[in-house]
Amino acid sequence: MPGTAFFDMDRTLTRSGTWSRYLFSVNKKRPFFYLRLPLLAAHAVAYKLGLVSRQSVKEQGLKTLTWAGRADLERAAERFADREIRSGLRRQALAVLERHRAAGDTLVMATAAAELVARPIGDQLGMDVVICTELEWSKDNRLTGKLAGANCYGREKLDRIRTANAEHDFAGPTVGYSDHLSDLPFLEWVDKGVAVNPSRGLAQIADKAGLRIEDWEADNMGSENA
Repeated sequence: MPGTAFFDMDRTLTRSGTWSRYLFSVNKKRPFFYLRLPLLAAHAVAYKLGLVSRQSVKEQGLKTLTWAGRADLERAAERFADREIRSGLRRQALAVLERHRAAGDTLVMATAAAELVARPIGDQLGMDVVICTELEWSKDNRLTGKLAGANCYGREKLDRIRTANAEHDFAGPTVGYSDHLSDLPFLEWVDKGVAVNPSRGLAQIADKAGLRIEDWEADNMGSENA
């Protein structure tokens, strides 16, 4: 019976995070960006120390993009997505997606990644629904440097999934895939949670939380995901 499969993006479908690499791809020819790098690094350290929020770190990065118009940023995001689909995905990511698609499952990407990178990657992967961090745009179609609402991370991601479920009525059985401990709320909410090449924290609690561990960099995972 067709159900619904939920996928985190960064380090689950992709081998590494996308947002920082997108920032560099857009700003690499702008000297001002490199002058801001120490500030961005300091903000990241402050987050690790618990002094600032994850949302604040993301907004610091957004400020490096306020010089560009929305159309230019979206074109750059499409090019970035093209490269990511060609060479940035985990080895088994497309095979897992195809198994769910062949089973008739609804495919949902639920990610903390910003809409600029999440939507084009989700579209190219054939996701039916993309849930991501929304950005605030000015009337002249430029980024304000702020998020439009909360960062789609941790408990907020589960809240966003539940909101989307009220709209789309996602069919069961449901399965969720993620690499990170922050996604434990939604991995426990679905019928079957899968830890994909998990972080240390997620690996340590996977058995207790009833999660299956999968290695999407392996040559062959068989047909367990169907």
